[in-house]
Formats: sequence, C-alpha cells, structure tokens
Amino acid sequence: MRFILAALAAMAGSSLACPMFVEFFPDPTEVSDTDGEFVEIRLDDFRADSVFVGMDQKPPLGLPFPRSANRLLLVHDSTLCPVRDSLACGGLDSYALPNSRESGWVLRSGSCSDSVVLPSPKAGKALQRIGETDEWVPSEPTPGVANPDYELGIRDCGIRLLRAEWREGVGWSLRGMLGGCDSAKAGLEYLDMSSAGNWKRREVSLSGTFDVEIPGRGAAWVRMTLPEDAAPGNDTLDRIFVPDGLSPVSITEIHHCPSEPMPEWVEIYNASRYALPLSRLRLCGRGGTVGGESDSLQPYGSLLLTKDSASLRESLGFKDVRIAQVSMGYLNNVAGNVSLCLDSVAVDSVAWTKNTVACPAGFNPLYGRAENTPGFQRAGSASLEEPLSYKLSSRVVSRRGPPLRVSVVSESEVSLRLLDSAGHGVWSAHVGAMSASWMEVPVMEHCGLGVCYVSFSVGNFEKVVGIVVRP
Repeated sequence: MRFILAALAAMAGSSLACPMFVEFFPDPTEVSDTDGEFVEIRLDDFRADSVFVGMDQKPPLGLPFPRSANRLLLVHDSTLCPVRDSLACGGLDSYALPNSRESGWVLRSGSCSDSVVLPSPKAGKALQRIGETDEWVPSEPTPGVANPDYELGIRDCGIRLLRAEWREGVGWSLRGMLGGCDSAKAGLEYLDMSSAGNWKRREVSLSGTFDVEIPGRGAAWVRMTLPEDAAPGNDTLDRIFVPDGLSPVSITEIHHCPSEPMPEWVEIYNASRYALPLSRLRLCGRGGTVGGESDSLQPYGSLLLTKDSASLRESLGFKDVRIAQVSMGYLNNVAGNVSLCLDSVAVDSVAWTKNTVACPAGFNPLYGRAENTPGFQRAGSASLEEPLSYKLSSRVVSRRGPPLRVSVVSESEVSLRLLDSAGHGVWSAHVGAMSASWMEVPVMEHCGLGVCYVSFSVGNFEKVVGIVVRP
C-alpha cells in the first residue's frame, strides 16, 4: 500500500490543490451514531470564503471556511470534537450518514469541487480514501488527524520501540527507530517507580536507529514525544517497563470458588508510590482494561476485580472497598490460573490447584494460604517495601509514667489513629510527608486499662501496633 501511495504522490505532488473528502465514519458501534459519526475534509493550504457539503439529494450544508486549520471535521456534537490548532469543526445538523447502503457526497469551495460515491460501510469501521482516487477502504477511524497509510503528501515523523533491556543496578536501555524522517528532537520524561523521586525531563536528539539510557532501580515509566505533525498517533512512546519480579502492581488475593451468591473475585494492589492508570491494567486474555483513562489505582491502594460488582458489594456488606466490574469470565474451581497485564505485558501470574485451599476459601498468592481480607493488605503481604517506618517511645504506658510518643516517616502523608481494645477509633491525626518529629498520643485520655492499638496507614496500607495501658 505504501508503495502505491508513493507512486501516486510522485504524480500528484506533495500537497493538494483543492479541499477533498478523506474519511467518513457512518456506523460507530461503541457509541451512538449521534456521538460517533463524522465526515472529514482535508483543506491543506487552500483558502476560500465558504465551503458547501451535500449528501444525496439533501440541501447542502454551508459553513464559513476555516482560516487557520488544515482539516475540517463535521460532527453532530461540537463538544466531542478533538481539540487541535490545525483542526476546525462544523455541524452535520440533520444529516444522518447511511450505514447500510451507498451514498453520494459533493463538496464545493471557491472554484474547487469534489464528488464521491461511498460504498456500504462496515459496522465499527471508517471509510478511508486511498490517495486522490475514488477507492475507499474500511479502516480504524482517525477523526481530525491524517492517516499516513492512505493519504498523500503527509508529513509524518513517527517513533517506534525496537527493544527494551533491563540492566540491574544501571536501569533501562531502550533502542528505537524513527520513521518518515531522518532526525528529530524529542521531549523525554521518565519516572523511576522504585524510588521517591519525581519525573525527570530533558530533550534528546534522535536520528535513524537510536539508543536512550533510563537510569533507575526497577520499573520505569517512560514518555518520549516528538513535535506534533499531521499524523500524531505515532508521535509518542508512552510505556511502563517492568523488570521480572519487580512489578509495582500485583495480584494479592484470589477467590476462585466463593460460596454463592458471592461472585468470583481477584484483588490487585499498587505497592508503588505512584498512581497507575486503570486503562493500562487488564487480566491477560480476559476482556478489556479494568478502567478508563481518567481512573487510577492510587499508591498503596487495592482494587477488587469481578464480573458482577453489585453482587460482590452486597455479599461483602461494606462500602469502603473499591470494586471494578470486568469481563473476566469464570475461574476454574479445581485448577486454574490468572495473569495481570500492565501495558499488555504480563507482570504477575498466579496458578492454583485443588490442594491450594479448600473451597469456598480464597487465598493469598504470596503465601499460598487461605485469606479473606478484601481491600486490605496485611503487613508484609505486599511484594515491595512498606511505605512507612515508625518508632514508639514505649509499648507500655502508665498514668505515672511519661506519655506515649510516636515518630513516623513516609514519603506520603500518614494517617495516625488510636484504637481501643475493640478496635474502634477513638482519636486520629495526620503526619506530613517526610516528618520525623515525635508526636504525643493521648492514650490515657481515650483508652482504658489493658490493651490499646496505634494504627499507621498510607492509602490502603495499614500497620497496627499493640500497646499495654497500666495504672
């Protein structure tokens, strides 16, 4: 296909003389027709006062010609139009794109005109024009941006990852390749997810096949971005790289054969200091991602995955556990396995047999023992280091002695609570990040004689320490 386009480009030149239709999306499947269908017109450097678009025998739509854009996207709802400096949006008004028959379209602007006959579309596929011909092919929709596989004269500098190699004690060595250009400057951002640092940023010069070194102690989140061009889909490399055994997120509890009516569920846990987008997490081979672009699994946070979130929440009986509904299928009661994927790469995998635990019990994969602590991580159960350290002035407190003082250090804010002998909270305070100062805990004012508890928590991680109160 690229060879054909190259030949056409050689005959047609590097830019278009007149506006032309390049893409139609008549039959979206993931959203309604009103929200999803569009018509895309390529303008390039042409300028006129107005542009008219007509379908079949309907009265044409008249729009002012965009002054600064090189593409015009016609949609039903302008709030859903992508925001780009080079893109203008117009309304389809009462036009409904036919999704089961051919349709005829006419475009007029200034002294230019374009007329096309669209074939019957396929559900969920856009119709993309091949170069400047009258041929149309089904393709993935690319609203508001060029499709370099089919359009002529497109400046498209892309970046592609060839290899990622982990070297312990050094970091990541990445090899990539530019396509469509000989050289480019790129913005590089990276985050060492095994440390307490922030994002590091610098500019790098790339040419042909290139190598980039990313220092770090474990998992690294890397973003490499080229200047935006007409086809921005390949301008960015955005990946989380994970060494074997050092994943920031893992499976911490599995209930593959619970008592009815409770549905099966899998618990995942983010043991890092950074929020992880749920759109990058999935149970490998078991449906889609566990959340959308705006959803995150917070630092030291847990998430239960199940195919019926309402039923699971009712069975658990409490509301402070986060649950996501996913298409996970069924877990084998006798022998099975489940894997967790981050950026489509498996970072954790758990298998079980009939000898792991006796149904209906669930189990902790780290120890292979029965466990039922939904949304809660026992101390020492997470695969990475604990998010806080603490000191107590004493484990025994009396009315005649000095008060209990505690010191807690964490890279995140810590919630400090005092619990009575029944585990009920009777006092609380917050300790700021990286605060090593000592804080007095009013034990004698809130606890009776006997056993009392001090709780330290960050996110969904909690450490509980018992103390004794004497006369």
